[in-house]
Amino acid sequence: MTGSAQPGVAALALSSLLLAAGAGCGAEAEASPPAPSVAAEPEGSQTPSASDDALHYDPRQSLAPLVESVGPSVVSIRASGRGAGFFSSGTEASGSGFVYASEGIIVTNHHVVDGAEHLQVRMHDGTRYNARVLGSDAATDLAVLELEDARDLPALQLGDSAALRVGDWVVAIGNPMGLDHSASVGILSGRGRGSLGLYADSYLDFLQTDADIAPGSSGGPLFDLRGAVVGITTAVGANSRPGFAIPASQAQSVIEQLRSTGTVRRGWLGASSERGAQEGQGAVIGEVYADTPAAEAGLRSGDVVVKVDRTAIDDFDGLRGVIATLQPGHTVLIEAERAGVTLELSAVLGDRPDPRKMKRLRSAPLAPSSPPSVSEHSESPPSGFGERLGIGARAHDDGLEVIRVEPGSLAEDLELQTGDVVLELNGVSVQDPEDVRDALSRSRGKVEIQLLRDGVKHNVSLERS
Repeated sequence: MTGSAQPGVAALALSSLLLAAGAGCGAEAEASPPAPSVAAEPEGSQTPSASDDALHYDPRQSLAPLVESVGPSVVSIRASGRGAGFFSSGTEASGSGFVYASEGIIVTNHHVVDGAEHLQVRMHDGTRYNARVLGSDAATDLAVLELEDARDLPALQLGDSAALRVGDWVVAIGNPMGLDHSASVGILSGRGRGSLGLYADSYLDFLQTDADIAPGSSGGPLFDLRGAVVGITTAVGANSRPGFAIPASQAQSVIEQLRSTGTVRRGWLGASSERGAQEGQGAVIGEVYADTPAAEAGLRSGDVVVKVDRTAIDDFDGLRGVIATLQPGHTVLIEAERAGVTLELSAVLGDRPDPRKMKRLRSAPLAPSSPPSVSEHSESPPSGFGERLGIGARAHDDGLEVIRVEPGSLAEDLELQTGDVVLELNGVSVQDPEDVRDALSRSRGKVEIQLLRDGVKHNVSLERS
């Protein structure tokens, strides 16, 4: 790893993690790769650019066929000039990368090329090319380069990193410590690691591996056993273990945007997280900023987002990551829990504001917040009905439209159906989950619902002793 020529940059490397670019951080540890006990024709997510014949091998015996097949696509990058690279030795930094397109498109890390005035890329056979940055994105630590006068280069394909399981074998190839085309093998030892404190305002969600990733490896590919790129190595932990890589599935859209436009547009909701919320229970909304897609969609403080476009959400980082993969203008379907009722809301995503606008937004008045929970101000109903109707619902012009009836719920007992529109509950007009809780808290042992079904109004009731 190299040291930064810019003051204060090193302070970004938190949790004893170091970006793996540059050289001059001590000797590279020798790796003794284990022999993977897997099938003779390992399965992968995508077929790489190398021929299938080249990858019909037995990884229990040797990984040489894999390394020989994909090795020519791995490159060494030297960045020079004032402020070259995130970490550098003086005004020079080194890193790794790989050929993404045969006409000379290279993928590497943002921190390898950030601030560099001159870039030179060296191929496996020693051929050197001058390069320019087509686009670079600090939020995902990705950069796309274009080589001058390059053609017919051996390109690699990105694989499906989402299909990887902890324990799958992976192979890293790069140029650690300036040692060209060093290969190491390990397993995927973790996934979904977040940004690890390396990046403020990051969208990274690292893969973790015990494959040896040393300084100078930044931007190099992490392969599955079929030769598909499943990650882009970027950081190494204390004592050089573990290593971390950007998932290929996350990188794909960023790379394409950088290649075509030089910048990345990300969808944006306009809500913050609830501090102290537990992971695995959805994204708990803390604040909703006024005049944002979140506010216009009807999200409120305290809502718990559990799905976005049918993708399950475990926590706020997961919500933020999914939204960031979508383009501004996309209409997203949000499933959220509020006051015991599941709502479906739709939001038209906006463009993420620049840091200055975000700062002003955070200091501006918030969108109207949810009213206090009815249960805080009312007696518990004596009937045992509780305060849950047991439906999933979404907003409707006339009330709440039922999108799901929970088994064993009060709604099932009342024979509510998907598509019903609840108009009134115990004489209370229903427009919001809080209305449901309010009406049920006053049930006094009897529940009466007026609903709209197939354009016809019906009244249903249930009484319990």
